[in-house]
Amino acid sequence: MASSRLTVGHHDPGFVVDVQAAIESLRALAPNWDGYGAPAIDPHVIEAAKAFIAKLPENIAFRPLVVPMSNGTLQLEWHDGPKSLELEFESPYSIRYLQWHPDRGVEKEDSFSATDVDTAVDLIRWIVGACE
Repeated sequence: MASSRLTVGHHDPGFVVDVQAAIESLRALAPNWDGYGAPAIDPHVIEAAKAFIAKLPENIAFRPLVVPMSNGTLQLEWHDGPKSLELEFESPYSIRYLQWHPDRGVEKEDSFSATDVDTAVDLIRWIVGACE
């Protein structure tokens, strides 16, 4: 899914529906989808990611890339110039993140609960420049 860049505060009426549809489309990936033996994407992870997107505040950010991972999970990625934010749904209950900005010496990795919307909002606001 191509990222649709919007500035904070701009209305993107398709954000939730389109990101959830991109997540749902990963359900169609059969085992060995990558040609290297990757399992199908865990359906519980797909449901957790869709629920997560539904809980985000409106107009929080531009749409993330939805990326299947070779271990059967999925990742949401936001890129803005040299800044990157990756949220990998390691399980239906846990999100591992990478917050990276090489120009500012930022490289943070950690995990948080898939229900911890406040932490996710802080990270997403960082990528869109609402806070540095």
